Amino acid sequence: MDTKGSRHVSASNLIANPIPEVEDGVVYVAIKGSLHSNDCSAFGLGQEEIKALIKKFPGSGSDVVNGITIKSNVLQAINSMAQLGYKVVCSTGETEITWTLQRDL
Repeated sequence: MDTKGSRHVSASNLIANPIPEVEDGVVYVAIKGSLHSNDCSAFGLGQEEIKALIKKFPGSGSDVVNGITIKSNVLQAINSMAQLGYKVVCSTGETEITWTLQRDL
């Protein structure tokens, strides 16, 4: 069922364009981790952001499906993303939390 302002998305569009990088001048990424852990995962990052985080947190890398592991506690990772222009817009979870971050272009 279509609603006013909705866009119809077909399976062929999803295959041709698997992940829209920018929509409406805003970029979203997600960071998932526990406040009790010394590492976390990040999803949706661009190549330059990945390089910056790997440089800042040695040992980090691409060993997560669709994301990277950051060898740092989650709050240090979120603060590093804030230095790259991101801000937290929401979070969900209890033991393991996912934070959604947004950056305007």
